[in-house]
Amino acid sequence: MKEIYDLIIKLKLIGHCTENRISSSCKLSLSELNGIIVMKGEQAITCSDFSKKINLSPSRTSRIIDHLVRKGLILRKTKEKDRRTTLLFLTKKGQKVQAKINQEQKKFEYLLTSQLSKEDIEFIKRGLQLLEKIMENKIQRR
Repeated sequence: MKEIYDLIIKLKLIGHCTENRISSSCKLSLSELNGIIVMKGEQAITCSDFSKKINLSPSRTSRIIDHLVRKGLILRKTKEKDRRTTLLFLTKKGQKVQAKINQEQKKFEYLLTSQLSKEDIEFIKRGLQLLEKIMENKIQRR
């Protein structure tokens, strides 16, 4: 089983290097990059949902939001009917950065899959989904 663990760690490192390259090219920290990734185009997201999606504490998330606002990538707006709820939106500049990130992710995915058949890709996806499910179940039981 150590072979599987070693492969997972190696793949994680490759993915991390790719994330670092993308974040550097977009002039974002990894947390800011993840924040832009979880935004859905022109759709609003609450600060609470944003925090859950990037899996960071509300205080850390607040600092990331502040940085993204200062960089002109997102806007913060208070809901009219409920002033306790703050909504986040991507700006036009943020949408362009998100498009660039998506393009880089697609290039990386193409690099990974270009020499595989559709059957190989489906086989790998099912295997990874199974591993993810097993790992999530083990972590939740602890």
